[in-house]
Amino acid sequence: MEQFRTTFEKMLRTRVPLADNVIRYFLDRRGKQLRPILTILSAKVLRGTVTDETIYGAVAVEMLHNASLMHDDVVDNSAERRGMPTINRVWDNRVAVLTGDFFLAKCLMCSNATGSVEISRILGRMVTALVEGELEQLSNARSHLLSEDAYFSVIKGKTASLFSACLQIGAHSVGASEEEVQKMGEIGEKIGLIFQIRDDIFDYFPSNAEIGKPTGHDIMEGKVTLPLLYALQQATAEKTKQIKEILSLNRELTESVALELVDFAKQMGGIEYAQACMKKIAFEAKQLLHTFPETDCLTAFVRIVDYFIDRSH
Repeated sequence: MEQFRTTFEKMLRTRVPLADNVIRYFLDRRGKQLRPILTILSAKVLRGTVTDETIYGAVAVEMLHNASLMHDDVVDNSAERRGMPTINRVWDNRVAVLTGDFFLAKCLMCSNATGSVEISRILGRMVTALVEGELEQLSNARSHLLSEDAYFSVIKGKTASLFSACLQIGAHSVGASEEEVQKMGEIGEKIGLIFQIRDDIFDYFPSNAEIGKPTGHDIMEGKVTLPLLYALQQATAEKTKQIKEILSLNRELTESVALELVDFAKQMGGIEYAQACMKKIAFEAKQLLHTFPETDCLTAFVRIVDYFIDRSH
């Protein structure tokens, strides 16, 4: 991770004072860096070592991840992330978008630095899946498509694709076989699904500084996630019709209406159902992990799966 951080910060050096100030602000509020950790663990689980290709691959996915966050904050008009004002709030949308573009450019440079055409392909497929997932979510909200299949299709694209790419890149960087790369990609997808379901559960509880968004924020934006989807499946036909009519108004919901829907999802067992889904997916991920040799790195990997279920922010 020290190699990763050194390379990451070196790649972000710039001669433009404004860009330098924005990047320094960003570095002071960076997240947990779970994606590069997973990239490195994937390599170490398979071959017990990392290469320069691993490090540059880890930097590439982190650059891409953070570029997407900066652009998301502009699209969602977010004022806070991780308990701190967003770049678009501190500066403006132009600075946030251009800084995101700068990170995307650095992702391309890191991808090139791996010297691997296959890693570039993995990144390309992942960006395509990520954007398609976000567009699918918008489309579903506008067409009021409320189904569990549609929900999982969206989160596979917008979240799980990035985790899957991390593990594939880590595996490929140490000369893993095609079967090993594919298996790691499957594990990564499952971890990504867990991560997003847990993120969606946060929307149903009071926020903390690290989460940085109010209860019911996703619902107010028209994003119907797993707890509410399950509640709609369990409710009476009359109640389901009533809620679907509220969600089909094609406008942002008020906070009071969103909180009513939050309470409804809780009362109908939506939170427990989402938690059960996470545990089922985690069991499947661990089964795949245990097909690899038992090492300290594998133990760490399994602990990360548990952390994704239990994390508080």
